[in-house]
Amino acid sequence: MTKKAPRSFGTLFRRARGRDDYWVARASLEFTEQVSRLMADQHLSRAELARRIGTSTAYVTKLLKGNVNFTVQTMVRVARALGAEFRPLLQYAGLTRGDAQSGGRR
Repeated sequence: MTKKAPRSFGTLFRRARGRDDYWVARASLEFTEQVSRLMADQHLSRAELARRIGTSTAYVTKLLKGNVNFTVQTMVRVARALGAEFRPLLQYAGLTRGDAQSGGRR
């Protein structure tokens, strides 16, 4: 009986990047990290954010853990409650956020 060679992390990572699920999880993580950072900057509790967006503290906890399927409406409401703007960003694959904002292409 022959054993398959273990896949390297790089191989698994490249394969994952080819799937929509990877990009959905990444977008969710980036959004929740930004929300957490803005909350920390403002010393804002989950309860206060919940009050501002008209929902429960439990929902905000789920949101911060990424256990919510975000709608654009939800992201806008959260951003506005934090005194921010929600701006979706499309960029060419392989560019950094700074490259995309400056209009650069590869």
